[in-house]
Amino acid sequence: MAAATAIPIAAQADTGSSGGVACTWATEMSPRTLDRINVAYPDTNAWYWIMPYDIGPDTTLTIKGRFPDARYISFNTYDSNRANFTNGAASALADYRITPDAGSANPWQQTSAPGGDYTITVRPDTHASDPNVLPLAPAGVTSGKGYLIYRMYMPAQTPDSSSLPQVTVTTKGVAHTYGSCVENSGGLRTQLLRGIQTLAEFVPGKMPSGTDFVRVAGAGAFPNGDNAYLVAGATRPADGKVVVVHAKAPTVPAGSSPSVWPRPGTDVRYFSLCNNESSVLGPVVYNPQPVGTADTGCRADSETRLDTAGFYTYVIADESQRAAVEAIPGATFVPWSAQHPGSTHILMLRNMLPADGFDSAIQRVAPGASAADTAARLGEYYPRSTVCDLNAVTTGTCA
Repeated sequence: MAAATAIPIAAQADTGSSGGVACTWATEMSPRTLDRINVAYPDTNAWYWIMPYDIGPDTTLTIKGRFPDARYISFNTYDSNRANFTNGAASALADYRITPDAGSANPWQQTSAPGGDYTITVRPDTHASDPNVLPLAPAGVTSGKGYLIYRMYMPAQTPDSSSLPQVTVTTKGVAHTYGSCVENSGGLRTQLLRGIQTLAEFVPGKMPSGTDFVRVAGAGAFPNGDNAYLVAGATRPADGKVVVVHAKAPTVPAGSSPSVWPRPGTDVRYFSLCNNESSVLGPVVYNPQPVGTADTGCRADSETRLDTAGFYTYVIADESQRAAVEAIPGATFVPWSAQHPGSTHILMLRNMLPADGFDSAIQRVAPGASAADTAARLGEYYPRSTVCDLNAVTTGTCA
């Protein structure tokens, strides 16, 4: 979600209930809600649930859940400005750092099936050495609003409300456990739409306008510190030509199920390329199809075709050219917006959780570095783009 993998949307809380929470995980952004909420450069292979809460010196959140069958999960708390912070402990907790409950196993820590139990505590007093804790608020902040986000990438099955973690809010010694507001059908309750923030809060961070890929530190609210991004501007060429993006792909875990991390021989946990419209809300390309489905502008690593040397070739083209692109060995089709084909687009390449020994991860590039310095740092992993006639891509003569 977002160039910071974020949803700058929050459901209004019932301030008359304990801890400012009426229910948990009230706002969902996912593939099934994309036709209604498409903001902040979302990755369409990810699911995001957001829960606002009231900050207090005597407020604690207890999160109890089961490790799901998914590529990645994480929990993050954010301050009133929807930013990460540190207060003793960092306000981010990725799956492989979560200690399982006694008698359970974490499948990102040891080879085991999903389904083990975990307990995470969000509290005012935290220390970096404490397991399974997140800070409730920045140091010195004793009132106001905070946010909890649960992220899941590439679930093996479609999540529903019954699979979401249970949250108990304890305020002044009184504990309340709340149900989820997310409907099993994936619909957003009408009253939650009141919680959409003002347009000004949706405005993403400034995106480069050039056609070469450079790193941005993040955009919009609710950044995910496990991700780093390269972005480039793109415009649909005339005369049926296409934009081609080519580079070596980092290695990733296979499939959607958890695997021990770090994993020898694996460069990053996940990567994707997304094509987004450059507008104030930062929507990803979303093209409804005649059969009732939709084609989005994101292609996850599992959807990316590689050649025998491990290189990808993304071809950004019209929906009418999809069949021709997919007939090209090693080529992966990425669509332009069918509704706004002439608008400027933003191409965004994500890397998640690089292995310590992978020196060509986007995370190794300083934000704001020039395209030349970025290319020199990443080498063959740097995405190079060009405009070609589709026939040239087919015949392998596209430079």
